[in-house]
Order: sequence, then C-alpha cells, then structure tokens
Amino acid sequence: MTVSAGVRSDVEMATERRDAGREGPGTDTDRRRVVLLKSLATNNRFYTLVEPDSGLSNAGTIDEFPPNIVLGVAYPCLEDGLNDFAVIRTTFETLDFFPNDDEMRSELFEIIEEAKSKLISRIRELRDRTANKTAHFLGTDLEEFRTYAMDMIRRGYPRRNLDSMMKVNVFGSVAGSEPVSNGPEPLFHYVFRDPDFLAASGPLSARQFIAAMFDDILGAVTDEACYVSRHVFDRDVFQKFIAMMFVNYATTDPIFYGTHKADYGVSGDKTMDDTPLYVAVARELREIEARLAAEEEPTAPHAVHPVGEAEEVQLGEVALDEDHVLGPIASICAVARRLERLDNHEAVESARVILADAAILVHELKSRGILSPAAYDPANNNHGQAVRLCADTAAAADLHGDCPRMTSDA
Repeated sequence: MTVSAGVRSDVEMATERRDAGREGPGTDTDRRRVVLLKSLATNNRFYTLVEPDSGLSNAGTIDEFPPNIVLGVAYPCLEDGLNDFAVIRTTFETLDFFPNDDEMRSELFEIIEEAKSKLISRIRELRDRTANKTAHFLGTDLEEFRTYAMDMIRRGYPRRNLDSMMKVNVFGSVAGSEPVSNGPEPLFHYVFRDPDFLAASGPLSARQFIAAMFDDILGAVTDEACYVSRHVFDRDVFQKFIAMMFVNYATTDPIFYGTHKADYGVSGDKTMDDTPLYVAVARELREIEARLAAEEEPTAPHAVHPVGEAEEVQLGEVALDEDHVLGPIASICAVARRLERLDNHEAVESARVILADAAILVHELKSRGILSPAAYDPANNNHGQAVRLCADTAAAADLHGDCPRMTSDA
C-alpha cells in the first residue's frame, strides 16, 4: 500500500498533537498501533505508531517519513541493506566471466551503481535520524553498544566467530586473501576511515558515536576506491556493516530479533499487534516518546560482556541472509528488473518469469529449512508482477498453497 502525501500529512498532524500534549503516549486515549513502514525515498523500513484512521497499514509504504516522527529500529530494519550488498558482491563475481566484453561489463557496473545508490540513501537516513533522535534502536543499550564497538576497535574480535554468528563467509575470506600478523586466530578490528576520530570521540554521546559509525560506513560506500574488486569491497565496506549489525545484536534484547515463530511473515494481511515483537515495539516506542517529552536520555548502563568471550553473545536463532545462497538470486533478480525496463515485450515477459521462478525458489528453500523463514526475498520488489505470475503458475499446475506470500515489506 502506497500512502500519498496527503495521508502522510495526517501522520505529521498526529505527531504534532502528541508533541502538544493533547495525546499523551501510553494513556487510555492512545489508540495508536504499531506498523512497519517502508520509505519509497530510501527503501528503509522503520516501526512507528499510527492512528487507526491514518490510512497507514502494516507492511505498507510511504513516500517518505515526516521529519519529526519517532521511528524504531529493530529486525528487519538493518537487515534490509544486505540485499543491496549481495547484488554488488555477486555482480563482481559475474564480472570475472566477462573480462573482455566491454558492453557486458558496462551493464554490470550499472547494476553495481544502482545498488550503491540505494545503499547511500539507506545509510544516510540511518545516520541522520540516529543523530537527530528521530530513529531509535529498540531494546538496545546505547552505552553498551559503544563500549562493545570500542572493544572491537581496540582488542578485535575473532573473524571465525563473526562469520559463524552472522552466518556469512566474509571475515575469514578477507583474512585469507591478505597477510595477517595477529596469530593463528585472525582478528577483525573495526577501523575508522578518519585516523583522528578516536582521539576526538571522547566527548561524544553514545548516540553520536553510533551516528559516526554510520557516517564512517557511508564514507566507505561512496568511495570509488572501494569498488576495485569484490575483495576490496568486502574488506573496506561489507565487513564494517556486518560488524555493526553484530554489535547491535549483541547489545539488544533478543525479543527485538524477530525470531519468535509468531513474528514470521509480516504482511498487511496478518494481524501482528499481539505478536511478541510488536508488543515489545509498541511498549518501547511509547517509553521513548515519554523520555523525549521529558527531555531525558537513558543513562543507566547495562552489564557489559567482554567482547572476547564469544560464548557470552547469544543470538538465538537469528539467521541472516546467507549470501552464498541468496546473493546469486539477488543478482539474477536485479538483471531481470533491468530487462523489465526495456521496450521489448519478450524481454519484459522473460523478466516476469525469472522473478516469479526466483520467488518460488526462495519459498522452497525456506519451506525445506535451508533458509530462515525471516530471510529476505530478492524477488519481492517487483511491483506485484512476480506475485501475479506466481499465482497463475500455481493455478495452472494445481499447486495452490505453494506460491510464496509476496508482501509489500521488501
């Protein structure tokens, strides 16, 4: 569901009423409900509270978020960016097959540029809204986040453990391609691009420090020197984003991971209000509004687990997108969407078939337990074409019930 600018102004008015004190958060008169909305401007998804008559529905879209609305960051807000990273990484792999085909390489680099542009929009909004206190990490102790990140900067963290916990093969791959001098267990150290940042970071609040991490990653994403090869991209960009996600998981209440069975399958057709995740999000957003209204910042730090003790970090059943499975599918879908834009009927029809088959493949991988039910679907960003074709295919083959539910939450 796409919400027009007129409806969006209703959200702004609701925010103004709340700020004016005529509608206190958490009171009996507060009938707002949690929705997960996607910005068409940045592709970011955030949780927020809306009035029942706002015209906004869960798993819907909005042109862009009003500047002063309170937004919550929890699963899958950061995970969405992995799709763009997967497109870039697998496109680099495809480039190796066409060393002398300038036309094909030019097309592939356009795919990289498109994914790069999306990443820039995503991360810039996360940086800016974190800094101005309109986006909030739900269930996360920001002081613990900073402490954990500083330990990763100064002491490092075992690369093997990061790959294992985050279900990727990035940190070890990067270390294997370059000489390492930190012993038999290679460590990953988060390194800011600005060599003077750490010395000047002391006066920063925890929130400002996290915004600075987003800014550091944004600098890497925009740096053309980071796109020489997949190895360089992994080393200078992708590792940093995954490391920041890891720190977020390690310092966040597990209820916000979205891994409870009742939390799976977010869509506009499913009532989510009473699921563990949405109940926790609603409570946290109202508490944040109350703190902001009182102009208070959380100051009580939680107990900090030493970063070197991997067994202390319990990520439950968080299963991030396994890029070696979903990455190639995401790249195929990106090429298919380019075919959709051609003024050629056969190309458009071929693209629809590719996207529909990709959706069915991802669904089958989830149903067989190869992918988490919460894993993203690279085909689920095609304006409904794959949905319709998948439904037609299911009807023709008498496969009712096997077609994946394609929602608007990609």
